[in-house]
Amino acid sequence: MRLLSILFALLPALAFAQAPAAGWKPDKAVELIIGAAPGGANDRIGRSLQRMLQDSRGGTINVVNKPGGGQMVAFAYLNTLPANPHYLALASSSWLTTAAAGRGTVTHRDFTPIVKLLDEYQVYFVKADSPITTGRDIAERLKKDPASITFGFSTAIGNPLHISIANLARQAGADPVKIKTVVFNSGTDTAIQVAGGHLDVGVQSPGSAMQLAQSGKVRIIAVAAPRRLPGIMANIPTLREQGIDVLAAVFYTIFAPKGIEAAQVAYWDEALSGVMQSDALKKDLVINFWTVDLIGPRELPAFLEQEHQNYRQALTALGMVK
Repeated sequence: MRLLSILFALLPALAFAQAPAAGWKPDKAVELIIGAAPGGANDRIGRSLQRMLQDSRGGTINVVNKPGGGQMVAFAYLNTLPANPHYLALASSSWLTTAAAGRGTVTHRDFTPIVKLLDEYQVYFVKADSPITTGRDIAERLKKDPASITFGFSTAIGNPLHISIANLARQAGADPVKIKTVVFNSGTDTAIQVAGGHLDVGVQSPGSAMQLAQSGKVRIIAVAAPRRLPGIMANIPTLREQGIDVLAAVFYTIFAPKGIEAAQVAYWDEALSGVMQSDALKKDLVINFWTVDLIGPRELPAFLEQEHQNYRQALTALGMVK
């Protein structure tokens, strides 16, 4: 009886000792790779994740910006770290369009998709004193001369923002191949160039344009969304309200290197999904007009495949597929 009593007393301690073997958590600093320059939407999302993960899980999360190549520079780097769960990368759907167009050496299939985090609808904006005041103004100018307006966006040619501009041109009766575009490493860079009068129209996330809009340097003229955005953006009409059936949605996904273990995937899925549903993130969601839309590791591969096919079809129509 005494032996049984001792064994029963030890059971909780034995269970606790064995628990870590059943799961996993980081045992050193984690690197979160951002494929864009500091200041833009990608970077803001990365910094929010960094803060929330450290607050909720402890440990150290280091954000590393590796802009260039339509986010391909960042993913080429991640591809050199197989089976290492201490490295994650944030991808906007702009990276998927880069891969779908055949510009790069890797695609979503070369990594471990963890979780789709959120959607972000983009805005069209101009310099504060621009004669362009509506989406209809853009369409009318493009109809007369497709090269009469310069558009700026980030982070890659052929991305969802570029596709949106091309669709607008097509609806206006203009040749989308003839439109003039400039690509930047972050949405903040785009907004600065528009404010300085170096570009006619910027197409970026609301967060990238909002600071300059509030200071009176740029004017947001349309939201490329199915409905108006809430809060301080509620008075900005959608392109659809202006007679232009065009959307520009960007979604964001976290990837890990190929070959990480199931327990490691589960850890990051739980940690990131928890952050996105936490009260602590609500302020960031409101400020940046982010819409949480979680898709976990089980359903995510099929979702990414479908989006890859959709983008490839759109880019083929624009003559942008290699």
